[in-house]
Amino acid sequence: MARAASLAALIKKRLGVEAVTTPGKTGEFTVIADGQTVAERGGNWFTRGFGAGFPDFDGVVEKLLQRLR
Repeated sequence: MARAASLAALIKKRLGVEAVTTPGKTGEFTVIADGQTVAERGGNWFTRGFGAGFPDFDGVVEKLLQRLR
């Protein structure tokens, strides 16, 4: 949940929008805005064990910014 909290803080700082974090399944990381998936954790079962596959937080913020325009 630490990564989700970090992304939520970044969204708040850059966009002024309060993000809501919700615990999911182990390893799940999905960013949803207005009911649509904006970003999610990629990789495979092996690379996920090493923390790979998380979306680029700056890229997520940019996608959210585009949706706000």
